Amino acid sequence: MSADPSMSGDFTRMLDATMAALRTVGPPPADEPETPAVGEAADGQVRAEMGRDGKLHALHVEPRLMRLGSEELTAHIVSAVNAAIDRLRTGENPQVADMSQLREQLQEVRDTAVPRLGSFLDALTEAQERMARGGQR
Repeated sequence: MSADPSMSGDFTRMLDATMAALRTVGPPPADEPETPAVGEAADGQVRAEMGRDGKLHALHVEPRLMRLGSEELTAHIVSAVNAAIDRLRTGENPQVADMSQLREQLQEVRDTAVPRLGSFLDALTEAQERMARGGQR
């Protein structure tokens, strides 16, 4: 009995693609430098820096803005933070994973690889039964 080589190649390709999608969900590699996503408001006088983990890492407010009323100041802060979050999601390397891609790849594995593995296991079972009968067909 010989396994269809395209079967293992397809399965490997699908698993590789799925693993790549899963890496986008996990934390960045330790050796990769952290590049914060920056959002600004009030003509750059308020600056928010978001890490890849989605947490606010730094908030800079020009001292002159402290003279503003609390509502106006907090509105600028909220704008800067939201701009940084948007950059995380839509930047060159979005930091928020696209789960639809992962769902599609897992669906492909389920729909394609699982039936092929079932066929492979059926062939193994059949070969085992033939061997148990003394090699007869």
